[in-house]
Amino acid sequence: MEYTILKASDDFATLSNSVGRYKEKLCKKLRLVFRSQDFRLVFLDTIQQYLLSLTSYIRAFVGLQQKVSPDEFLKILNIGILTVQEYEESGIIYKFPIESLVTMVHFQIDSFFGEICRQKESPRTGFYNRMKEVLDGTDIGSKEKDDYQNTLQCLAFFRNSFHNRGLHSIQKVKWNDGAEPPAGDVDRVFSKQECKIEFRHNEVITYNWRSTFLLIEESIEVVKSLITAIVG
Repeated sequence: MEYTILKASDDFATLSNSVGRYKEKLCKKLRLVFRSQDFRLVFLDTIQQYLLSLTSYIRAFVGLQQKVSPDEFLKILNIGILTVQEYEESGIIYKFPIESLVTMVHFQIDSFFGEICRQKESPRTGFYNRMKEVLDGTDIGSKEKDDYQNTLQCLAFFRNSFHNRGLHSIQKVKWNDGAEPPAGDVDRVFSKQECKIEFRHNEVITYNWRSTFLLIEESIEVVKSLITAIVG
């Protein structure tokens, strides 16, 4: 069965509900007021808002498209696309919400890690260093820690590709003896269930709604696990 954009919106709404249930458990464990400004709750609240905003955007966009004729729909959009074929080929309904959600979720995770480092009086510059500081501060096993790092790094690479026309580039610190790797060399791979997102040097990252959802879902689950590991 085809994984449609509306199915994605349902899955993101379900993910938001999952975050809400986790938040309730965290409040009970830490004896926090549900609407307190504890930085962990603020992080979870914000993630929920992003997920629900995307769900609303998708449903409103698709709902409008179903209510009016194709020509009228393009007039309402008013983005310089004149034909249905152009609209379908542009991928606008995919590009904007996917890039926006990935950017905001990663930004929030980065900020969350930064706050943990600040409270430990161990500030770090750059997402990788903040992530490592948080991971290394837990008792999580090495295999699980590597899996967590791979997921979070894939999310970061995904976000960074938006600044490079969708291309992924292997960082120079990873080059062997200063020699640039050939195009297509694999840097990292995110794989879950039937989906895979490969990050290859100087190649455009290929993704769809399903693989993007799974990457975001797994990234959020990683942070939830880290919160649990930290609070005990």
